[in-house]
Amino acid sequence: MGEFFYWGMLGLGVSIALLLGLLAHLVAASRRRQTLKKLGFPAGSKLTAEHLQALHSFENTDTHLRKSFPKLSDRQREVIARDVLRDRGIIPKKRQSTASNARS
Repeated sequence: MGEFFYWGMLGLGVSIALLLGLLAHLVAASRRRQTLKKLGFPAGSKLTAEHLQALHSFENTDTHLRKSFPKLSDRQREVIARDVLRDRGIIPKKRQSTASNARS
């Protein structure tokens, strides 16, 4: 009986760890998609080196702004971060059109 309980608890622990890992992966992918959308890049395609650099630069700039100006709203920080990256030439001056934007 004790051995059955041990293996049952071990299996439960492993399954919980796997579910938490899957949840963390899904949350990270969702955040990456949202950030790419905010930058004007296509969210469903493969990331090029330029897209990856812009993504990391945006996240770093947003983090610095969050620490420097804690009272700014998320939207204000995103606008400032995009402007900084545009000034540095990391992201294009205008948003790239996607299929959904082209129809509008």
